[in-house]
Amino acid sequence: MENSYLNLVLFSEKRKNILLLLKEGPKSLEELRNSLNASPTSVQPQIKLLKGRDLLCGTRKKYELTLLGDIIAENMQNLVNTMETLEDKYDFWANHKLDGIPLYLLKRIGELKHSTFTKPLDESSMFSPHTEFVENISKSKFVKGISPFIHPLYPEMFLNFAERGIDISLIVTEPVLERMKTEFRPEMEKFLALENTRLFVYDKELLLSSAVTDGFLSLGLFYNSGAYDHANDIICFGPEARQWGEDLYAYYEGLSREVKEI
Repeated sequence: MENSYLNLVLFSEKRKNILLLLKEGPKSLEELRNSLNASPTSVQPQIKLLKGRDLLCGTRKKYELTLLGDIIAENMQNLVNTMETLEDKYDFWANHKLDGIPLYLLKRIGELKHSTFTKPLDESSMFSPHTEFVENISKSKFVKGISPFIHPLYPEMFLNFAERGIDISLIVTEPVLERMKTEFRPEMEKFLALENTRLFVYDKELLLSSAVTDGFLSLGLFYNSGAYDHANDIICFGPEARQWGEDLYAYYEGLSREVKEI
């Protein structure tokens, strides 16, 4: 196993980084050396080893991945992204329930690599909306939300957004729908009367909250104890994270029934 691909790639930080750099596109020896902050004499032996196993090809003026090298680099990049995502916010992921995230999206958790935490506007109130959520949602062209609870400000807020032309699609639980019917009926009747709004009900327990727009993804989870974490939402602005959020929404919409009127 001395010459296995596992040993060749994963047990050498320099060789791993060379493959990941070439995944971005062809590079010269000088470009690789500068990116790695290494001398040519320390980089060239690693390139020779990778060329010897047909993972890259070319000359010092331009190295690029072979098809086999591209396959390995792609899977390695996914692994690196996943590990960095989990390590960056280890306490958050370890202390929260992940049951609400379907397995195929958990396997893509590395797409949330570039994320930060967003805090409530009013940290003295556990139910206060989060700062970045409120600031960014008003700039969006569409909003797709999933929520196991209802904030008193949300019915009027989402109605205002919809009346301004923002496409709004929401997934809520049966208890939340009942609260909408009794406590926020006027707002919800106006909301559902608009052409750019949709409302769905998920009949089972929702173990997360989420909002995805054309600009960002916001994700909230429950603690392992069962209590919802109102203080910390993950927020991401990159295209991969937004697609992850849209896929999460599509998953739950497919398991929900649409509500046309209340």
